[in-house]
Amino acid sequence: MINISISWLRRILFLGGSLLFLFALLHVLLITVWRGNNRVERFLCRTFLVCDDERILKAARQKLEGRNPSDVAAAIEDYQEVVRRDPASAYRWCDLAQAFLISGQVSQARDSISHAIELAPYLSSIAMTAANIYFQLQDTREGLHCARRVLVQTNEFDSSIFDTYDRLGVGMDTLLNEGVPADLRPAQAFFHHILEQGQIADVQATWQWLFAHALTDDKLTGQYIEFLLKTQEYEAALQAWTAQLGKRVGDYPEGNGLFDSDFEAETTGTALDWRIGRVDGVDVERDSTVAKQGGWSLRVRFGGKANLAYNHIAQRAVVRPGPYRFEAWIRTEEITTDQGIGWRIFDAESPSRLNLVFENRVGTAGWTKLEKTFVVPLETRLLEVQLVRRPSLKFDNKISGTVWIDAVSLVAVKD
Repeated sequence: MINISISWLRRILFLGGSLLFLFALLHVLLITVWRGNNRVERFLCRTFLVCDDERILKAARQKLEGRNPSDVAAAIEDYQEVVRRDPASAYRWCDLAQAFLISGQVSQARDSISHAIELAPYLSSIAMTAANIYFQLQDTREGLHCARRVLVQTNEFDSSIFDTYDRLGVGMDTLLNEGVPADLRPAQAFFHHILEQGQIADVQATWQWLFAHALTDDKLTGQYIEFLLKTQEYEAALQAWTAQLGKRVGDYPEGNGLFDSDFEAETTGTALDWRIGRVDGVDVERDSTVAKQGGWSLRVRFGGKANLAYNHIAQRAVVRPGPYRFEAWIRTEEITTDQGIGWRIFDAESPSRLNLVFENRVGTAGWTKLEKTFVVPLETRLLEVQLVRRPSLKFDNKISGTVWIDAVSLVAVKD
């Protein structure tokens, strides 16, 4: 019994080896002697499953390049054959759809790409191909839906998709509602793209859509505000900032034209918030141990390393023409040299219209209120307020010591 089993096993192994040799031989013949013979290739593929799909695909692509009608028709036949062999491949259906599109067979192209999407709904490369085909079919809505699917899945095609959107010639509302997913990453990426284009109406429409979908943050708001200030859209910048602040707004801007006047929160770095630049030899921190009002102040400690020209703590304010009063409380401790701490208020667009530099606090003193009343000229819409220290002309000119600032305000004086 054992001998019979071994005998049959030997026969099976021999037969299997013979079949493997046959298949290998047929494959070698197919890619050498019979290379390019479609009839033989298709017979071997259907009879022995010995196929050369890559050659067929390469040949089909070459046939499409010339756009000759007979070559295109032959290419379609090649793609149909490959699809028949692997009907579950979304990529093969995409190839067939593109061939149908080139030949002008619109309904067949649409059916093929639709089938590809059904087979691989989560493959971004398939959705991207589908988007391009739908756009060529002038089916903008379906193209936008496919592109939106890609944007959700990956950032790989962001640039290509956004550039295509620029060329579509459809309204911003359509792009936003049909082609941009209400997801943080792709939505903000699209906003950055629109921001680079620099069209005010498109930038504002995109921002409003982002804000309505709760997709903004302080950093993005800061970039939007910088754009609006550069384009002199001052009221829009102020509205965007106050909207983003929400409950954090406090009495800003009606009661005080400067935001976070008490330094009760970490700065966002936005132009309409305190901007704090870092300088070697100067340590700037919020201080919860010393405050004039509230729980915090801003502490600036000079290390005595340089004769500094310092203007690295600043905030911009949108204003209207008329009288204003500026107030700030400061406390100093051993501020050295003849040039101490003061303030500068100037027109951020044109300092020649308004440029005030006042106070020069040195030494040690408790909390002291500094104030200045001035008139904003008719042309001025944007002020910048800076804490400043001018360089000293003395030999002993390296500033050291500490200053605290708190309760800074800029208020329109009513008649």
